[in-house]
Amino acid sequence: MTAGRRIEAGLFVSMDGVVEAPEKWGMPYNTGEAAEAVTRLFDDADTALLCRSTYQMWSSFFPHVTSEQVPTADWLNAVPKYVVSSTLTEVGQWKGSHLVTGDDIAGQIRALKQQPGGTINVGGSITLVQWLMKNGLLDDLYLQIAPVIAGTGRTLADGEQIPMLLAATRAFANGVIETDYTPASR
Repeated sequence: MTAGRRIEAGLFVSMDGVVEAPEKWGMPYNTGEAAEAVTRLFDDADTALLCRSTYQMWSSFFPHVTSEQVPTADWLNAVPKYVVSSTLTEVGQWKGSHLVTGDDIAGQIRALKQQPGGTINVGGSITLVQWLMKNGLLDDLYLQIAPVIAGTGRTLADGEQIPMLLAATRAFANGVIETDYTPASR
C-alpha cells in the first residue's frame, strides 16, 4: 500500500471485457444496488483525475446538469479536476480544472497523492487507467461487470500483463457483479 492518498478507478465492463462506451450497452444495468455502488465510490473522494478525452466530453456536459439529473454531477462540478494530457496546453472554463502535462506526469501524480485530502477518483478514462496501472499509481480498480456481451470495443488489455489481487466481490440482483482489485505488486 502506498502512503498518502489513494487513486481509485471505477469502470463498467461487459462480459466480453469491453470497457469502451458503456452508455451503449451497460446503462440498463446501472440501476438499484449497482447505481448505489457507483455513487459510493465518490464518498471518500475529493478529487477527480481525468484523461484529455474524458475531460473534453464531460466538461461540455456536467457543468450544465445537477445531481437531480445525474447522481455524481454536483460532486464532479465541485471537486478539483486534474486533467492528464500530452496534447492540451490549457483546460477550459470548467471550475476547478488543472492540467497535468509535461515530461514527468508520473511525478506530478505522485506529488498529488502526497497532498492532504481524500481519495482521488478516476472515472471513464480507459487510457489513463491503463497508464496508472502500468506505472504503479493505481491503488484500487473497481469493475462492474454487466450481464451483456458488448461485441466490440476497447478492453483494459493493451498487450501488457498486470497481475491484480481480488480484494472484494459481490453480486447484485440485476445480474451485475462488482469487483475490487488491487495491484499484486503492493
